[in-house]
Amino acid sequence: MSTLRNTGTFLDSSVIVNLIVDTELTEFAEKVIEDFPLLTSETVIDESIYVIIRKLFALRGVRNRFDVKRRILTPEGKEIINEAIELVVELIEENDVAIVRDADIYLTMATMKEYLLLPHDAKIIATMLQNGVRKLGTFDEDFKRIDGILLVPEEYWGQK
Repeated sequence: MSTLRNTGTFLDSSVIVNLIVDTELTEFAEKVIEDFPLLTSETVIDESIYVIIRKLFALRGVRNRFDVKRRILTPEGKEIINEAIELVVELIEENDVAIVRDADIYLTMATMKEYLLLPHDAKIIATMLQNGVRKLGTFDEDFKRIDGILLVPEEYWGQK
């Protein structure tokens, strides 16, 4: 882990999802993964898989999360789970993204209080701080107010 300290870019789920699903942000997301080393956390992978599951179900007309929970129990649901996991893992492996352990709950709660963040966003910042990482690849506006964190891609955040 020491090779990642104070270097690298931490990937948020918003970047991962936009690399998998072609959107107006995909070109910006591609800029983020040009930087090395890249890292992310267990929570971000979890979030990314969940969002991809929701998007795959949406392509089949399922938009309500309660309907997703019902349909996940079907053979179609099993296929979607497998596809979402495969897409996220493939992206992580192809881009040599290191996976770091999430910050513990006490550091996460302290980060929530200090920066007024929701739990997953606080866990991302706490994990970054714990690992000495200061660059965050994201499209999430909530991270703009965090001092000492550089948001990338610069081409995206320079527009804001």
